[in-house]
Amino acid sequence: MINEQLIDYLKKKTKGKLLMSPEQLSEEIGIPTKQQSKLRKEGRFPIPFKNIGRLVYYSIYDVANFLLNGETSPSKDLAQEAPPQSAIKKKPAKRSANVQDLSHIFLLRTLAKSLEERATAMLQLSEQLTDFANRKEMVVSFEEKFPAKEL
Repeated sequence: MINEQLIDYLKKKTKGKLLMSPEQLSEEIGIPTKQQSKLRKEGRFPIPFKNIGRLVYYSIYDVANFLLNGETSPSKDLAQEAPPQSAIKKKPAKRSANVQDLSHIFLLRTLAKSLEERATAMLQLSEQLTDFANRKEMVVSFEEKFPAKEL
């Protein structure tokens, strides 16, 4: 259920597309595009990516899978939208067997915090607009009941 909700959210952010640009991913997880590029070149970026021409894209399914589970295997769902590539340009990160990578939890928390901040801002805007509309309605009502007298 949470996976479907996250994928639906990511689809909305990409306007229905199954691929995210580095800029869109940066907005969601807080890793700047230049840092993403550096980590991809070093083979240390945890989310699988596809090079399509000179552009880089991430499958929203891979993003959701990594954020929720920390898994980095590329999804099969991307095949519909992207031309087939011979291999993903991601090298496995060198890790000690006894060290667990929890970066996906950090990024998931970053996304959750970002969503919370946006929701709070939207709620505040909604409350301010409602208050403004109520005041405007009161002014119009007052002017109808007590029209200005001509001097």
